[in-house]
Amino acid sequence: MRLVKSAALAVLLTGAGALAALANVGAGLVGNSVTLTSPDGATVTLYYPDASTVERQAPDGSTATGSWSVNGQDICTTFPGEEQACVTVSDTPPAPGASGEVEGEGGVTTWAVSEGKAF
Repeated sequence: MRLVKSAALAVLLTGAGALAALANVGAGLVGNSVTLTSPDGATVTLYYPDASTVERQAPDGSTATGSWSVNGQDICTTFPGEEQACVTVSDTPPAPGASGEVEGEGGVTTWAVSEGKAF
């Protein structure tokens, strides 16, 4: 699960600039989902029902509920039994229709934000 958590957080929001002007870099996530697809095709979906709760569906279909918060340009996520993980928002705003890819040690992971709950 560490790989899933790391991929989800690393991919969710990478880059710099466009979101710097936003007062709350996580505003576009509320009520929406982020789907992350790892180089091996596994997907993790994060759903943000409100400004403090996040739900995660892992590749095996299991789900977990945690919390998230914004600290400047960082979005921090915590799930039970896991350490808090934060990512810095930069280039592409995390809002429906936004997508991107991030190169990591294992290859390219893609992310896409969609409206509503994607699982």
